[in-house]
Amino acid sequence: MTIELWVLVWSAILLYGLISLNSGANLYFMGISWGAGNRDTAPAQSPEWVIRTKRAYTNLIENLVLYIAIAGTAHMAGVHTEMTITGAQIFFIGRLIHAFAYVSGTTVLWLRTIGYFTGIAGMLLILIELL
Repeated sequence: MTIELWVLVWSAILLYGLISLNSGANLYFMGISWGAGNRDTAPAQSPEWVIRTKRAYTNLIENLVLYIAIAGTAHMAGVHTEMTITGAQIFFIGRLIHAFAYVSGTTVLWLRTIGYFTGIAGMLLILIELL
C-alpha cells in the first residue's frame, strides 16, 4: 500500500480518536441518560475543550473529503512520486498540528491556522503532481 493511502488510514484513526474523545467527554459531563437518549439538548455543561474537539473532527472530515478526492484520484491514476509522498506526509503532519492546537486551545503563533494551511499545502502538492 502506498504512503498516500497509509496517510488516509492514519487520518481515519485520528478522526476516530477525536470522535471518541468528544463522545466520551460528553458522556462524562452530560451523563449516561443524556448519552443513551435522543440528545435533544446540547451538551452545554461540557467544557470548552470538548466543544473544540467536535469542531476539530468536523474540520478533519471536511478536509478528508478533499484529500480522498485528490489522493484517491492520484492513486487510481498510478501517480505515486516523491512529491505525492511528501504532500501526503505534510497533509498528515498539518492535520495532527491542527487537531492538537484546536483541542488544547493553543493560540500561540496561530498554531491551529498554521496546521490547517499546512494540510492544505500537502494536498496542493499532490494535486500539482496529478495535473
